[in-house]
Amino acid sequence: QWPLKQSLSKSLCRDSHWKCLLLSLLMYGCVGALTWCHMTKVTRLTFDSAYKVKSMMYHESPCSNGYIYIPVAFMVMLYVVYLVECWHCRTHNALLYKVDVERVGERIGRMQQATPCIWWKAISYHYVRRTRQVMRYRNGDAYTTTQVYHQRVNTHVAEAEFNYGNCGGKDISKQLQGLDSFPITKLRFTKCFSFANVETENSYLTQLLHSFFTENEGLDNYMEALDDYMEIYTSRVDSHFLVSY
Repeated sequence: QWPLKQSLSKSLCRDSHWKCLLLSLLMYGCVGALTWCHMTKVTRLTFDSAYKVKSMMYHESPCSNGYIYIPVAFMVMLYVVYLVECWHCRTHNALLYKVDVERVGERIGRMQQATPCIWWKAISYHYVRRTRQVMRYRNGDAYTTTQVYHQRVNTHVAEAEFNYGNCGGKDISKQLQGLDSFPITKLRFTKCFSFANVETENSYLTQLLHSFFTENEGLDNYMEALDDYMEIYTSRVDSHFLVSY
């Protein structure tokens, strides 16, 4: 399995890159507005009745009456937001776990050799009708009323795991290639399981339905069933980390 190189559009949409691009374009727009105010000259015509002059024509910048401070203030505000986004992106990358290419193989091998565990959980519960006093307001007057609600109460929790000793199991994940072709690669691990044959699936369903759920069914009014797949590691392994070359 080779790393997938992201396209330009996906790179911009990921994380906060599109925010930095938008802020940069807006700041460049402010710089363009300041350049236009500095380079452009407009003709103004004024009338002065005190000196019996009908009109006076002169040339000046269109932003000479204080309008130039508008793009300046807007650019300063955008730059502050840009610095905050850069700091947030740097902090987010610093929180990610980073490893070298040489250590990736060891970590992946430890994950592949970890003992898989498929577990089930059954929670028996019922609802209890309770009342409480609440304060309500009508036309500016406060009054107390009784509210009826139902609260869930768990009475029994049972856990078990799939015994696949008679079936066996193996890791079928692909080998990673080409990690040294990119300066930084982000690895994301997902876990799932599948049955190699019908006999294994039947053994799973037999242990789940006929053994586990049958023993815990009927202990209370309701039962919540949970199942998940996990791997038992000998040491801590992160599900996300960066690989640097």
